[in-house]
Formats: sequence, C-alpha cells, structure tokens
Amino acid sequence: MFHDLNVRLAEVKEKGRKYRKWDKRLVDLGLSLEQYEREANNWEQRLQREEQDVERMTGMSLFNLIYSVMGKKEEKIEREQLEVLEAKVKYDEALRTLKDTKDQIHDAQQQLSHVRGWEVEYDAIIRQKEQSLLHSNRELMELVDQQTDIRLTLKELKEAIQAGNSVMDSLKSASDGLQKARDWGTYDLLGGGMIATHIKHNNIDDAMSYIHDAQRELSLFSKELRDIQMTTLIEIDIGDFLRFSDYFFDGFISDWMVQGRINDTLDQVEGKANSIHEILQQLDNEYEKLDSELMTLNLHYTMILEQAE
Repeated sequence: MFHDLNVRLAEVKEKGRKYRKWDKRLVDLGLSLEQYEREANNWEQRLQREEQDVERMTGMSLFNLIYSVMGKKEEKIEREQLEVLEAKVKYDEALRTLKDTKDQIHDAQQQLSHVRGWEVEYDAIIRQKEQSLLHSNRELMELVDQQTDIRLTLKELKEAIQAGNSVMDSLKSASDGLQKARDWGTYDLLGGGMIATHIKHNNIDDAMSYIHDAQRELSLFSKELRDIQMTTLIEIDIGDFLRFSDYFFDGFISDWMVQGRINDTLDQVEGKANSIHEILQQLDNEYEKLDSELMTLNLHYTMILEQAE
C-alpha cells in the first residue's frame, strides 16, 4: 500500500542522518576555528615581540654596549633569533591549521546544503501516510487522544509554574524590604534618629506593596493549582494560601511600628516562600514526567506511521 512512500521515506531519513552529522561537524569546526584564531593571534603577537627584541639587540644602545664588552652580544642575538624562528614556525603552522579548518567548514557547508530541507520532505510523507491511516487505525486514534490530553495538561502546568514564579518574585522582594526595615529598625532603636526612622518606614512601605502583589498573585496561583488538580493526580495543599493577608494587614497602624512585628512578618513571608518553592518543585517534576511521556507517545506514533506497509 505504501511501498513507494516507504522507499522515499528511507531516502529522506538518510538525508536526515547526513544533515545531523554535518550540522554537528559544522558546530564543532566553528568552535575549533575560534580556538585556532586565538592561537594564531597569540603567535603573531609573540613573533612581533621577538622581532622587536632582535632589532633592539642589533641596534646601538647602552644595553648592547655592555653585552659587547662582556662578549655575550652575539650569543644573545643568536638566542633571540632562534626565538624569532620558533615563533615564526608556530605562527605559520597556526595559519595553516586555520586555513585547513576554514576549508573543512566550507566543505561541511556544501555537504549540508545538499540535504537541507529534509524535514519538509519527511513531514509531507508522514502526513500523507497519516491521512490514510488515521481513521482506520484504532491505535493511532488512541495515541492522538493521549497526546492531546497530555499537551493540555502540560499547558496548565506551565501556566501554574509561571504563576508560582511570579508569587516567588514578589515574596523575594518583600523579604528583601523587610530585612532592610529590620536592619534600619535595629539601628533606629539604638538611636539612629529621624533618617533611620524614615528609611525604615520606606522599606516597610515597599515590602507592603510587594506583599500586596504576592497576595493578588497567590489568588491566581491557587486557581491555576485547582485546574491542575482537576486533570492530574498531583496532590497540593492550598488551604492556607490566602489566610496570611489578615496577619499582615490587621493592626497595621500600631503593630508595624514594632520591631518584633517586622521580624514576625519576615518569618511569615519566608515560610510562605518555602511552601511555594516545594509546590513548584512538585509541578516541575510532574511537568518533566508528562513531557517524557509525551515524547514516548510521539515516538511510538511516528514509528507506526513509518512502518506502515
């Protein structure tokens, strides 16, 4: 049924193998080229320095006069000339290596151009076989349903993770503000004066703003988590997520002025951040697990299409 398509498919897959081979080689050669360019540049600079040393030794200077009197000038010049020769040999070798690498890159690019676009051919063949099989092959139909369900769940997990990260950012900012307020509060209690009091209250105001943001984002996060729990087996305790706002806002006028209240609030913020961090780890693990399952399903789905006779 699919003999001609399968012959074309085998040819296209071979193109794909060659493409991956030459693409990887091109990447490796690019890295080598950068290294060889650095080496050639280093040897070029070394050669210039050595040549300058020889020029100084053969010119007139007090340094050369002293060496001449001591009878070591010729020996010094000979040594410098040998160092020039060594640098020249190394530099020439580096240039040759550089040219060889550029030639190899050009060859790899040529080889790559012959097999570029194989994915389009592959997809066209697979889609053609897919259209013929999809409505008659029960296994394929079941795989499509499973793939769809997992993709939707991954989308919800991704949204929940993004919402959780937003909460973490706000709590981190709130924690930073509270720590600064605590430090300035300590300084204030020790007689820091009006400036310390002003800075402390500014940090408290900043922290309160971030706590307000975290409160709003926690509400969104809890909704995303409820969506996740409807489609996965993951169990997450979100019962106490929204209770901490009362603690922060009740008695704000009187209690926030107290250093102990700043410390207590900081503990609450950090505790909440730790709890959300643990939940995010659960979500990340679930995402990785489902993503791996989807990859396996995709490979199985493609294998069925490729092997269909």
